[in-house]
Amino acid sequence: MAVVLLDLGDTLLDDDDTPLPGAIDLLSGLKAAKDSDGKLLRFGLVSDYTMSDDPAEKKELAKEYYAILKKAGIDQFFLPLEKHVTLSTEVGFGKPDRRIFETAVRKLDPQASLHHALFVTENAQHIQAARDLGMMAVHFKGPGQTTGEIDKLTDLLPIVARLATYAPCCKKHGEAVGTHPSASNKSKKIDAATKALADAVSAARLKQRIEKLAGFKTRWTYSDQVTAVTEWIRDQFLQQGYGAPKVRFQKFTVPGMSGVHAQTQRNVLCGAGKDDPGIVLVCAHYDSISQTPAKLAPGADDNGSGIAVVLEAAQLLHQAPLKRGVLFAAFGGEEQGLFGSAECARIAADEGWKIDVVINLDMIAYQAPDKLRHIVIEYDQGNRNPGNDAAAKAFGLQMAQVAADYTNLIVTHTDIWNSDYIPFEEKGYACIGLYEASENPGYHKTSDVLASLDMDHLAEVAKLLVATVHQIAR
Repeated sequence: MAVVLLDLGDTLLDDDDTPLPGAIDLLSGLKAAKDSDGKLLRFGLVSDYTMSDDPAEKKELAKEYYAILKKAGIDQFFLPLEKHVTLSTEVGFGKPDRRIFETAVRKLDPQASLHHALFVTENAQHIQAARDLGMMAVHFKGPGQTTGEIDKLTDLLPIVARLATYAPCCKKHGEAVGTHPSASNKSKKIDAATKALADAVSAARLKQRIEKLAGFKTRWTYSDQVTAVTEWIRDQFLQQGYGAPKVRFQKFTVPGMSGVHAQTQRNVLCGAGKDDPGIVLVCAHYDSISQTPAKLAPGADDNGSGIAVVLEAAQLLHQAPLKRGVLFAAFGGEEQGLFGSAECARIAADEGWKIDVVINLDMIAYQAPDKLRHIVIEYDQGNRNPGNDAAAKAFGLQMAQVAADYTNLIVTHTDIWNSDYIPFEEKGYACIGLYEASENPGYHKTSDVLASLDMDHLAEVAKLLVATVHQIAR
């Protein structure tokens, strides 16, 4: 989460411009809070205020607003005011117009997008509008209101802390650390059973699955489509011959959700159970995001590609004789802050699941012309639990050797970062991942469509995943 945006009237102040109960404690807590990188959290105010087209009058209106903050004794939390306060008269548009939110977010963090922001207000209509723009939003039960998602302002602090721990996903190659090329070369001995499984990967099946996932129009966490998405993924596992209890749902919660829809937030798990020895957990997230997630977020690459390969691996490895258990997982709520995977990791740690390695797939089907055949194999290099680094590196290097032996892929290594393996790493499990080597221009946009992807390349990545799991688990 990059920023927290707060409304003022009836959210922090009453009609007399006096701080509501808990407002000072909330602001003090936000001022001390840090994001997932250990940096102080950025927060500010976004308010509708008297509109004017006169530049001189706009300055006077801003002064009036700042005077309200000073009188209430909260101006100290928003210094410098010009950066931390965004007024409708400044932008020319009021809430819930996208432009006022974008202005407020970018003043606080020029690199941030709306889905990196949390908005808090007592206005239920503005809450829904903010969510439709891809923002996280929490409805405060303001003065005189009978409903709300938080009753007290201080109830917001643990929500902010959770969101800051697992920031909404945003991966940029320039932010990767520990980057280096693989040193693996093709070996002389190829395992016939592993090769047969890898060669059975079907680019046509991968394409069909991505077409279906993108065909939901949006797989946004707050969309009613999410229920159908999870049911479709479950049915794919069932059609492959996995039966109950091998195929099951696992519930999780997301802030700002209530009623029936909150009950539909769920992961889809298939395969090994908690008592299976030496589990290989293969995972990807099914949810998507865009500039207009309520209407259209096809997410073909992010992360239809990952789910398609998880399903392909499940199909091909179903009858393979394996000594280790294999668990396939489709996680939700990733774009809002790794909610599905964090819940699964919590349960795994609490119940003592015997997971040897987590393999995460997140955006693996796009190729830029200057990065043909390239793939990134990520392995844990520190993060929150350095005790699992050695095992993660060993599995990452094993995967790189599989790439050299069974695929045409060129491998680069980086650290793991900002995806569904992070909650598992925190619990002490060894974690690696696959990630494309090029910046997809459709990333988090409505242009993330099947036509921009390379199915032959994705088939090679699927071969790498299938062969790696077979090598580890046989």
